[in-house]
Amino acid sequence: MTHSPRHRLAFLALAVMAIAGFTAALSARQGSGLVRGNKPGEWRFWGGDAWATRYSPLDQINASNFSQLQVAWQWNAAQDGEDEYYRTTPLFANGRILTVATTRRYAYAIDPATGNTLWKWNTLDEGIRYKKAPRQFAGRGLAYWTDGNNERVVVATPGYHMVSLDAKTGRPDPRFGKNGIVDLQVGLGYPIVPLAVDDSGDLVISEESPLRAAKPGEKWDPVRKIGADGQVGIDPANGQIAISSPPIIVGNTIIVGNSSMHGYYPIRKHNIPGFVRGFDIKTGKQLWKFNLVPQPGEYGCDTWKLGCKIGSSGVGKVDPWAPYSVDAELGLVYIPVGMPVADEYGGHRPGDNLFANSIVAIDVKTGLRKWHYQLVHHDIWDYDNSMVPNLLDVTIDGKPRKIVAQTTKDGLFYVLDRITGEPIWPIVETPVQQSEVPGEVTAPTQPIPSRPAAYSHTGLTEADLIDYTPAIKDSALKLARQCRMGPYFIPPSPADGRGANGPAQYRCSWYAPGASGGVNIDGGSAVDPETGMMYVGAQAGLSTAAVQKDPCSEIEYTSPHNSCGAIGALPPPPGYVAPAGGTGRGGGFGRVAAVNNIDGISILKPKELGGITAYDMTTGDKKWWAPNGNYWRDVPRPAGSIWAGATIPRQPNNGSQPQLIVTKTLLINGTGRGGMTNQPASGAGGGRAGGAGGAGGGAGGRGAAGPVVPPQLYAFDKATGKLVSSVQIPATTSAVPMTFLHQGKQYIVFASGAGSNTRLTALRLP
Repeated sequence: MTHSPRHRLAFLALAVMAIAGFTAALSARQGSGLVRGNKPGEWRFWGGDAWATRYSPLDQINASNFSQLQVAWQWNAAQDGEDEYYRTTPLFANGRILTVATTRRYAYAIDPATGNTLWKWNTLDEGIRYKKAPRQFAGRGLAYWTDGNNERVVVATPGYHMVSLDAKTGRPDPRFGKNGIVDLQVGLGYPIVPLAVDDSGDLVISEESPLRAAKPGEKWDPVRKIGADGQVGIDPANGQIAISSPPIIVGNTIIVGNSSMHGYYPIRKHNIPGFVRGFDIKTGKQLWKFNLVPQPGEYGCDTWKLGCKIGSSGVGKVDPWAPYSVDAELGLVYIPVGMPVADEYGGHRPGDNLFANSIVAIDVKTGLRKWHYQLVHHDIWDYDNSMVPNLLDVTIDGKPRKIVAQTTKDGLFYVLDRITGEPIWPIVETPVQQSEVPGEVTAPTQPIPSRPAAYSHTGLTEADLIDYTPAIKDSALKLARQCRMGPYFIPPSPADGRGANGPAQYRCSWYAPGASGGVNIDGGSAVDPETGMMYVGAQAGLSTAAVQKDPCSEIEYTSPHNSCGAIGALPPPPGYVAPAGGTGRGGGFGRVAAVNNIDGISILKPKELGGITAYDMTTGDKKWWAPNGNYWRDVPRPAGSIWAGATIPRQPNNGSQPQLIVTKTLLINGTGRGGMTNQPASGAGGGRAGGAGGAGGGAGGRGAAGPVVPPQLYAFDKATGKLVSSVQIPATTSAVPMTFLHQGKQYIVFASGAGSNTRLTALRLP
């Protein structure tokens, strides 16, 4: 019953809930022995627990012995197939590691002491539904449930099925759905039709080469591998639907959403929109469905000014593709919602477009909305809510508060009361720049938090530019003025220079952070529920954004791209002449490539942004900051005369998503796929994770840029931000690590690799 800042309602009806909510610290520790839905020493949720804290109270591994960690085992995640890159955080429950692997999202149980496979489930053949799935990769994990006797793991597959497996044996639960499987394309209100395919390739990221409805009597051609193979689903004329994150389970209810095709280079003005649904864990029966694009008569429909009905112009996506968090005592699940069609243009969907880019709190039992808060109005920046909301109980101004903290791609940090959705600290509707692109109607204001302060660069202003000497400052400003500048939410510019009212002032706009964040799914935030601290892992960068007409797309403007000739694209318009650059990205038009450096030195001044930022959530204040891995790069002064007399500061390693978890004493930092190449080693004693029974060795140091630094895992003092230790690991982390206790020993497990070289690695003390 709530609001974006311009859609407010009273919250008096929720006052009673507030009184009851403050007993959560006690009720969370019920007779079951669970804390926030997790058994201490285990890791039962993708985010560690139901509140997505990524916190473990374990302290066997600490600053004094972290460098002595050794590789206990490695598990081959490619035994049944390859993956794009391995982005999975496994679970640990009741003596088993539970994970998914391969682009088909097969499920496995692993012995935590030896790394041996206990069971695997790899029997579902999704045929062409898998081949044309919009999100073909292992996914981020799975969900676990137990009633104390029975145990289940629930997997959502690339072809959009949901499977319930016995956690002890890996066998599908025969009482669940049909032979353990629920077809998630059923139950959304769309007719189900036979499916066919016209080519044998994967779906291209732009709606090219999709599935289609099969023709009457159409069969499968085993030689050409086209036609109808017996798969059924939603008619692809409505769009594509998939899922890219695990469900979450509270009580006996599975909560599952969906994801859509990427919005980089869309062809259609509509797509299948986002839904959140509840299912019974024992039977697979659908219990409720919540529409993330409000339908006629539902709250928020008026924010789609050309109509909200499915199939209308601009209606689609708004997909809840990131993981979720749950407060079981309040009975609420917190949904981070994605953006509409398309990423960088919204002229076909005027309005604020609820519930896009919102946090939506949904009643777990009824599926009804309790409140929502929209973080970006009419998104044209690809600023999806890409990260699970973090839940935390803290005391603010002497009062106990139950909060939900949402970190975002745009570098801004939103903190709300999780009972009511009201901001904890003021969030101000602030006037922003308006678009020059024909047909685009941008929101006049955007909600800007007063605190906590941003953790990434947002936009580009004169104050952000390097100013090591007056000449350098002048040169940097000249380059910056190539493109549209501003503090945040700078709208993309028309790459062809044709503005709504004549020639546009700019053909590009500065884009910081870009579509990769800020915070994005590979990184994110961790919470210490004992101290009220929150740790945000982010990256910082500077690029440009522009849009141009794709002649074979329904959408007036997209990121520069030419779809002509692709399966699924529109026919070329009359008089069309193929550009010299061909089709695809750029498509002969080319993106305006502004120069953002002088002699290889970025015009963006290094600041304490990106990397790891620690916040005291009792006050909203920043407490400390460090680069990813606490690594800095010493930059040699270029030879050009402009650099004479200039002192160039060290550059922090902020180009990758830090992957963070918290323990009783440490903040543990995996550096992500970007790693630490060509960075100097820094600080603290280092070790090497050798094989079981091997010895650690080596020592860290600080120096100039030089040799490539081998992959390492880092440990920070979580109170001060001091790097206290590190250990060499076989490969960089590609997903958030996890930790657990098994047979008296604490383990740290992380995913790494890509293609046919994907694995889980387990570390433990000698």
